[in-house]
Amino acid sequence: MAYDTSFYRLYNDYLRENTVRSNHDLIFRNFGQFTYPTRLDVVDLGCGLGEYRLFGQHAGYTGIDLNIEKQVPIFLKYDYHDLSFVGLLPFAPTAFVSLFSIECCHDAKTKYELYNRLFTEIPTLQYGLVGGFFYESKRNLETVGETGGIISYQTIEDSATFISSIFTEFRAHIRTPSKMFGEDVVEVWKILARR
Repeated sequence: MAYDTSFYRLYNDYLRENTVRSNHDLIFRNFGQFTYPTRLDVVDLGCGLGEYRLFGQHAGYTGIDLNIEKQVPIFLKYDYHDLSFVGLLPFAPTAFVSLFSIECCHDAKTKYELYNRLFTEIPTLQYGLVGGFFYESKRNLETVGETGGIISYQTIEDSATFISSIFTEFRAHIRTPSKMFGEDVVEVWKILARR
């Protein structure tokens, strides 16, 4: 995988593009309104640059990522598949976010199994916010090649196939053209709420 310094530099520029920033801020505001008045102690799975820490609503925040170079209190170098990371957090998480990491790195079956595990094994979790995407011109493909030689899974599954007894899913599609990913990208945002 090419999640290197060059990729993160490009991704940082992407997050600052007007359309991207506007769309992500809209989703973050909606997530905050949806979860109100719950105190959001957020664990960010696959946090990358920590976008949610900078722009999202939270009382507590810790980012988990294998690509972290320097371990500091708000960022932990850890594999989010190993849920023992919860014992390292300074709070009991009430929400998790994964801005593209889980959705882009896993097939549909695997990511829904992980979402079910998170809600089952972390009883304090009430909400999740996850982001994915698809290219309008390639919506028939499960995987696509990305900037930096990365292969990503598109969020194209039929949500009716993955109904959970533990959480409810709310989904939104937002066109988000960008320099990094092109003109025909549709971001797929999911709010997960414990039943």
